[in-house]
Amino acid sequence: MKRIYSLKSRESYKFIFLNGKKIRGKGNIIFFIKNSSLNDIKIGIAIDKKLGNAVKRNWIKRRIRAVCTDLIIQMNRGFLIIIKPVPENVMMNFEDLKSELVMLFKKAGALNGSN
Repeated sequence: MKRIYSLKSRESYKFIFLNGKKIRGKGNIIFFIKNSSLNDIKIGIAIDKKLGNAVKRNWIKRRIRAVCTDLIIQMNRGFLIIIKPVPENVMMNFEDLKSELVMLFKKAGALNGSN
């Protein structure tokens, strides 16, 4: 995922966690805000230390970034999204992770062709 699509500031994360909507899947939770004044999409990954050591957490983040890189061209603009993996994420294979994130993005309305 290119750096221009990443959510960077602590204030942005805090704002989305407090004011955004939440959708829970089997292995991930997404928090999102639809911002029509924003021309681009911003995605952040928030991961707890409960999920394992640094190697395991970085592995999870790399897989999520790979899925988001594939989906970014299909996504509607104007969304701020935080993806928060839960412990069940570690057991998911890549195809399950991708299908779950697609389903969560569709529910949020972030993918083209969704509401």
